[in-house]
Amino acid sequence: MTPFGLADVLDIAFVATLLYVVLLWFKRTKSAFVAAGIFILAIIYLIARQAGMYLTSWILQGFFAVFLIALIVIFQEELRSFFERLALWSLGRRRLSPLQAKEIDILLHTIAHFAREEVGVLIVLKGQDALERYVEGGYELDGVVSKALLQSIFDRHSEGHDGAVVIEGNRVMRFGVRLPLSKEFHKLTGFGTRHAAALGLSERTDALCVVVSEEKSTISVCREGNLIVARDIQMLEEQVESFLKQKRPAPTLRWSVFVKSHPWEKAVCLAFAVALWLFLVRGFKPATETFRIPVAAHNVPAHLQLVSIKPSAVAMTLAGLKRDFALLNPMYLKIYLDLQMAVKPGPHLVNLSEREIQLPKELHLVQFDPSSVAVQLELTETKTETAGSHRSTDEIPELKK
Repeated sequence: MTPFGLADVLDIAFVATLLYVVLLWFKRTKSAFVAAGIFILAIIYLIARQAGMYLTSWILQGFFAVFLIALIVIFQEELRSFFERLALWSLGRRRLSPLQAKEIDILLHTIAHFAREEVGVLIVLKGQDALERYVEGGYELDGVVSKALLQSIFDRHSEGHDGAVVIEGNRVMRFGVRLPLSKEFHKLTGFGTRHAAALGLSERTDALCVVVSEEKSTISVCREGNLIVARDIQMLEEQVESFLKQKRPAPTLRWSVFVKSHPWEKAVCLAFAVALWLFLVRGFKPATETFRIPVAAHNVPAHLQLVSIKPSAVAMTLAGLKRDFALLNPMYLKIYLDLQMAVKPGPHLVNLSEREIQLPKELHLVQFDPSSVAVQLELTETKTETAGSHRSTDEIPELKK
């Protein structure tokens, strides 16, 4: 057996980390329930296969045959976002200075001013997710966050005042952009189009959206698919600072936060990665196993009847990969002798071969022990069993196939 080495440790650690990232990614989306449903179906399939539930196994096996295509269709948005973030992380991007305390104060007081003046406003604070797929139109700006700039953008005479402003770091990158609308109408009761757009973007990305209602002069915050009405400017400040702290944590805290957060999720992902390694890596090693298989007969001619098969079970040795044996249920294995060529009563010697048993295509037969069985047949009409009527073993004819 190949020893467990450093490469195996790194292999398991990488897969566990990847599973952990994907789990957290799906956990904050509605697709997490779909992933849980697929996992439950997989457990049911394994149980049904081991319990001999043929119909259930057949139906679920057909589903998992197209599982990869179903996975791409169901999680297409999540997969696209995941690969976008992976590309941004690996290729790098322009590093912008985060919002400082002075700039946050300017932003908050400007929003409060808009609320007092009953000016409709939609401001997007970008998180770590790419927004290019979700925002349309608008104008490129790349300006420093300031009260004068924001007031000029949302002036009623400005061409882009009805759209959203996108702030990345301490820069106003775009204005006058259109956002995808939410379909969660029960959350939007009493709110307008700006709120639907803000909620729609927060459902698809990790951005934080601030909305000022032109009719009610209220300030709302949309984050992670939730809409919250800020009671006052202090509540808005708490939401913004919490968002900025989460999306841009201090470098000295990143490792400790990663180690201490989500311990159960980490344990589950590590256990699953180890199970995959045992099943796929160790499972690809060749192996042989021997099973005790019962012998039965079919296609017995109408004028004959089966009296006995000796021995009634034989040892069968199979070869394949370890993972194939893990999925094999020995209950499915049985040797069926085809006796349609038997025309005379008496003892018959049947040589065993792979034709007498249906094996999974991944496994192949090594040997039977013994390699033949003795079948005793009698006429259906009369039974003439006397001690002297039996032939010796040397005289038993071999049944031709």
